[in-house]
Amino acid sequence: MKRSTLVLLPFLMILGNAVQAQDDVAACSLIRIDQYYGLKEWDCRVPNTPVRISNIYTDKEGQKRVESISSQQNAMCDDQGVCSNSGNFAGNAPAGSYHYTFGWYLGTDTQGNPVSYRSGTGPGFGGKHLAASDVSKDTKSAKTLPEVVCMPTASFNCSIDDKEIEDEDLPNYLPIVKEQDVKNAGGSCQSTPLCYDKSMILLGLNQKYFK
Repeated sequence: MKRSTLVLLPFLMILGNAVQAQDDVAACSLIRIDQYYGLKEWDCRVPNTPVRISNIYTDKEGQKRVESISSQQNAMCDDQGVCSNSGNFAGNAPAGSYHYTFGWYLGTDTQGNPVSYRSGTGPGFGGKHLAASDVSKDTKSAKTLPEVVCMPTASFNCSIDDKEIEDEDLPNYLPIVKEQDVKNAGGSCQSTPLCYDKSMILLGLNQKYFK
């Protein structure tokens, strides 16, 4: 039985400490850019969400059932910004491939950067877009960092302001940060070798790759 990814599921139960009450939006981290087609792949999942979650739903006979499902949803967004998950509407975000959390949908902040919103909140339900200026006070200095794109293969294959940079030279351009510190602040280091804060602001290079 198909159920829209945008329907608010009041009986959705996420096991563990997956979502904090004040967090109805999750930033998206750029995982990679396809070196041939330029398609961007984004991770918009809520940090610390369990791999499997329990969902209570009502079947055709009106009986409540419990099902164990994957917490990760996958969607593709086209050039018009319309996102689809196996034919189901999944939100509106820039063209690309996305991973997000069940019970959430794809959207953008006020500057058009991809984020995911909890179902029932955000612009898809008459709410406001996340203000792009709502970044951590501890990471405001990250705004001054150059534009970096990495497409890891055998090397990090990074370019800074459209200039290709050798792996060993990257610390000359970017600060090095500790992955655990980034995670503790709600950020992510999944976009190897880069780390971002929870608002997708670049913080620097993951220390574990530059010892």
